[in-house]
Amino acid sequence: MPPSPAATRPSQWNVANLVTLSRIGVTPLYLILIFRDEVWAKWAAGLLFAWGAISDYLDGYLARKYKLNTDFGALLDPLADKILLLSVFGSFVALDLVPLWMFVIIFAREFLITGLRQVAQSQNIVIAASRAGKHKTVSQIVACSVILAIICAQATVGAFEVKWDLFVTRLGTWGNVVEYVVWYGPYWLMFYATVMSLISGIDYVVKNRRVLSGGKP
Repeated sequence: MPPSPAATRPSQWNVANLVTLSRIGVTPLYLILIFRDEVWAKWAAGLLFAWGAISDYLDGYLARKYKLNTDFGALLDPLADKILLLSVFGSFVALDLVPLWMFVIIFAREFLITGLRQVAQSQNIVIAASRAGKHKTVSQIVACSVILAIICAQATVGAFEVKWDLFVTRLGTWGNVVEYVVWYGPYWLMFYATVMSLISGIDYVVKNRRVLSGGKP
């Protein structure tokens, strides 16, 4: 007798979804550590974010390799991304590293798409991550990674009781390059991530506009 569809359907609590949930779990730990002054705390926060970034690839890989795709996972994956990345962006604003208006645009986009997903879910429609959405996520992860690397580098220099300006001066010609990256890199990476957030948000709304009128996308 062949197994029933329910028997062959993967559990919602499979390893891929647990990896996705871990991305949510590390978020409060990151927020606690990033605002501490100790150098170890900055590095620990950076490593927690690194795990979040790795898990964003790992959960998809596990789901595809072991056929663990579920509707729950399709909804949870983008939600976990939003929780982690918005928390990180919020910490950057609080640390006065990126402008508030960029965070507001990204937050508004995520709020809009989350609302769209909820409307779709009420119609038994699952809106999976699009290519534009994944590109947006990659741009945000790159921006966060670079900014956190800068935070860790400055904290490490400060731990040796060396002023950042003096450290850069000692680098000679390379110091100018480092200074440029530190001052302008975060802004332009965040600007690009903000633009990609807008583009992907418009892409989601256009492709799924019939969801809002009760039809299937």
